[in-house]
Amino acid sequence: MRRIAGKLAEGVRRSIPLSVYPLIIPREVVGVFYHAVSDERLAHIQHLYPPEPVARFEAALQYIQKNFTVVTSDAVEANRLHGQPLPARALHLSFDDGFAECDTVARPLLLKYKLPCTFFITSDWVDNTKMFYRNKASLCIERLAELEQDAAKMVFMSLNNALDIRLTSNQDFEVWIKALQRSDEPVIDMAFKMLGLDLKDYLETRKPYLTSDQIRQLHADGFEIGAHTRSHSKLALLSPDEAEAEIVESARFLQAITGLEKVHFSFPYSGSGLDRGFLAGVRERHPFLGLFFDTRDLRKDEPFIVNRIWAEKAAYRQAGAKTNIPALLHAAYRAELYSAVHTKSVEEPA
Repeated sequence: MRRIAGKLAEGVRRSIPLSVYPLIIPREVVGVFYHAVSDERLAHIQHLYPPEPVARFEAALQYIQKNFTVVTSDAVEANRLHGQPLPARALHLSFDDGFAECDTVARPLLLKYKLPCTFFITSDWVDNTKMFYRNKASLCIERLAELEQDAAKMVFMSLNNALDIRLTSNQDFEVWIKALQRSDEPVIDMAFKMLGLDLKDYLETRKPYLTSDQIRQLHADGFEIGAHTRSHSKLALLSPDEAEAEIVESARFLQAITGLEKVHFSFPYSGSGLDRGFLAGVRERHPFLGLFFDTRDLRKDEPFIVNRIWAEKAAYRQAGAKTNIPALLHAAYRAELYSAVHTKSVEEPA
């Protein structure tokens, strides 16, 4: 009987029109965020999540412009912390990480449709002096796929001997390297060199991340610049002092580039596992910090934390659909209905 009731409840959730959901689950603002928009094959991202195709991103902007009023982080803060009203059907649009395509691809389209956007940037990557360990892993997977079979076997043999592991195929390699964590970065660097990759050359020639000049231009264009930690670490795994330094120093770095008085912040991965009292204390000790933006869809949190929907979720890239925004919204609202009686985990972005 319980199983039948569950199926009936799911059927009801799926049959609710999107226009009705905000009446059932009211939110002052809906947040949507991306990482990278490009029609190019971005080898440093491709094996983590596929970049959003340009046409789909533009279709998303058209849908958003037609159905929502896009608001700034400052406007959301004025609403959350000072009671200032937001327009009906307010939506906050943002990008995380700080990939170069934020400037070269997303910026012209956002300017075309005159939509505000916040770019949350990982400060260690600015000016392409360092590379995120997961971007290195993606490059390794891409390079391995280009090798002849005999050359790939030589790489497997070298890694197996050096690390006492058992890799026999490209699939084995991909599963293995994507499971490695930040503490395993020296191992990723070893694989990187064994595959004949040159990190310095890739950073200098490809320039995968935003430069200081590009950030200044985005700011001059009227876009908001936010912080996304120094190193893109999952803050819940760090000590309180380390987590605070990741937040504050990244914000100060971007403040120095832009001259901003207030810097908003978004969590890498998510803010789950972080004590909210600790986060409130960080903001009290550093009043130049604005709102904190998380990745938990439509979940309610502390007034200074705004949740957002991850737009690149592969499960919602429907074949034939111009944009996945309606499907993402349906799923987020359905999850909120479900969470009223159950606890449901949400996929975390890379």
